[in-house]
Amino acid sequence: MPIISSKLKDGRFDEPGFQTRLLSCESRSQRGYQTMESRPLLDEKLVMMEGEAVDVDAKKRKKQNWLMNSYWTAVGFSVGIFLTLYVSRGIPTSSTASLSKRQTPASYEGSTILASGNDLSVAAPQWRCVPPPPPFLLEDPRVVQHPSVKLALAQLELTLKADTLSSKDALSISIVHASKGKIYEFHNGRKRLNESSFASPARVNGNSIYRIASVSKVFAVLEALVLGRQAQRRKFVPELTLESRLQDVLPEFKLPLEFKDEAGDITLGQLGSHRAGLGRDMGEMVFNSTADIIWPPVPGQDTFIEKYYKHNTSPQELLTTVSKNDLIWQVGETPSYSNTGFSILGLATGNYRKKLKKQSKSWASSIDEDILNPLQMDSTFAGAIPRNLRKDLVIPNSRHMVDLTVPAVHDPAGGIFSTSNDLAKFLHKVLLSRKPCLISNSQRLNWLRSIHYNTDAITSVGIPWESYRAIMPDYAAYNIYFKGGGLPGQFSQISTFPEFGYGVTVLTSVGSTDQELLAGAATTDPLTLSFTIHNTIAPAIWKAYTDIVTADYAGTYISSDGIAHIAFENGFLTLKELTLHGSNILEKADQLIWRQGGRQTSIFGWGAGLIGTGIPGRFRAAPLFTCVWSGFDIVTTKSGWGLDLFVFKKVNGKMTLFYEPMRGKLVKQ
Repeated sequence: MPIISSKLKDGRFDEPGFQTRLLSCESRSQRGYQTMESRPLLDEKLVMMEGEAVDVDAKKRKKQNWLMNSYWTAVGFSVGIFLTLYVSRGIPTSSTASLSKRQTPASYEGSTILASGNDLSVAAPQWRCVPPPPPFLLEDPRVVQHPSVKLALAQLELTLKADTLSSKDALSISIVHASKGKIYEFHNGRKRLNESSFASPARVNGNSIYRIASVSKVFAVLEALVLGRQAQRRKFVPELTLESRLQDVLPEFKLPLEFKDEAGDITLGQLGSHRAGLGRDMGEMVFNSTADIIWPPVPGQDTFIEKYYKHNTSPQELLTTVSKNDLIWQVGETPSYSNTGFSILGLATGNYRKKLKKQSKSWASSIDEDILNPLQMDSTFAGAIPRNLRKDLVIPNSRHMVDLTVPAVHDPAGGIFSTSNDLAKFLHKVLLSRKPCLISNSQRLNWLRSIHYNTDAITSVGIPWESYRAIMPDYAAYNIYFKGGGLPGQFSQISTFPEFGYGVTVLTSVGSTDQELLAGAATTDPLTLSFTIHNTIAPAIWKAYTDIVTADYAGTYISSDGIAHIAFENGFLTLKELTLHGSNILEKADQLIWRQGGRQTSIFGWGAGLIGTGIPGRFRAAPLFTCVWSGFDIVTTKSGWGLDLFVFKKVNGKMTLFYEPMRGKLVKQ
């Protein structure tokens, strides 16, 4: 078990008042949580309902049709189509209309919000509120063994080999799934791109170290979440959250007198989502006139590179610089990328940590203790390059900053080095596992959210995510959460698709010389590669989940005095019929609605969608043509079981449906 803290003794912090047991992430997953089989789904009343199940061998699963899998994988190239359109539309052309000449599209019918009205006999629109897979299935090992996923990974391998055949760049890719961690990796190129292949033939691998630049911002936000979790366990007040006001945590933060009130409004979350109104790199890159922009660049005269990180090298200098400069946006108005904001965020979490743990450490040392060691990210660091890791550094052939030691105050904005293996551990253990390491599940759910939606309806900003909209084969729309980073010579992207339980890491290093780049040489774009990966993998994983949900839950369930029929159709696990003791449950749900306004159109005549709650085996029923946000648990049994709650559990190898309002226990045939 890794050492989490230098002050950890016998599993406890040697500090007064702190008695919470700290375990490694591995120990937590093994010891801290019960499996679905061992955890009671409800109280003893459910156990009483179970009784003896019919001991019948489960039916053999139908063989997968290879042609169908190929079809769905092909459909995969439509996922993220808006992403591709967004990239291509962003390039202005001579035919692009100016803003002043924008016209109403010919297809616009005058209604901003389109609804089909109350007549549910009208066919459902193509764009529906289709639910994601039940969260408790995200770690199902059958997903990565599914033929569609295996085929997609094989196709991706061919695509990547073809695309990198003549590339000079170094590249490291990892794909991670919640069920087992890393499920795929691809590496291409050499470590020492600035040396000849004869002198330095060593190839990159999963342990090769790249500077991940602004991906560091993810860890700056994570440190705030981790400290908030630790404070909660210690009952330390005030607790730290992303809603905490910056000046409450870092009283030294000031703005010019004109913005005194705004300074008091800024929260840590606004710093993390670039909505604090602060400039991008305040005081870092200063020029006298546009004549200082030299093209082509001349080493030693390029103001914007050679003088980068020459200022604000101490916390006090940074705070002084910020205190003398106006806001560039109203606080909370819009995201405006700010490295300065993340440097301030690092100072704030450092100040809080000093009070919480009564120790003063650099931000680099703090995340090493709080994040990197517990996650066993052994080749990830900020600050000076450790001597024992120098052999694993990837060195670009162009001008670069790999050997630049960033002033410690700027480490939260872009000072971290890492590997594809280490970032895969982070994605798996923190962002994808059902029980995340270091933070609570509710913290993670709040973290993986978009805060500001851009009007293109495709991109959005989170804390600190740069999200893109993706459309799945069932036309459900999701956000894929990205964070990119780049400094001269190296570029990186991490991304996660939480609703489908996987994530991607792409790290690149430039193999061309400066002269070749000035002449127009292409470089490997990690964002474009990430799009390619998601467009290939996402629909395959969607198909795997669809098949698993169908195999596990769809079918006919019977008991001595009841029957239920569940189908998977139109993207929904749908309860088509449930009759118990001669009572039609779907009709009863309609009648509950009619009691409030008289007889109306039947809402549940076509069935009810069964939506996974995130709690193993529990589903809530909802109308098929609406998004889920209001259930029927306003009507419950005396035990608290809502009218809309359906519980599934395997008993003696057979999937069994429990419905307590009618004392129902039905077994799948």
